[in-house]
Amino acid sequence: MSTMPIHLKLTATYEPAAEGGYLATFEELPDVFSEGETLAEAKTNLIDATELVLDYQREQSRKRPRHEASTIRETFEFAAS
Repeated sequence: MSTMPIHLKLTATYEPAAEGGYLATFEELPDVFSEGETLAEAKTNLIDATELVLDYQREQSRKRPRHEASTIRETFEFAAS
């Protein structure tokens, strides 16, 4: 398999919440969102929410029937800055 570099860029948005703090989401993943009292907390919570959604989707995907003998899985790791 190829070992070409992989670059994933997501754009986080933080909006002031009416009740205080911030609402956070990624423009590219609008169904993943979180909140926090501070920008730092909103960012941390958004990353946690993204990990939870990806874990859930991975679990659901593995429950679907497929031809295991011909299925190839490859794990990618992305570092956030």
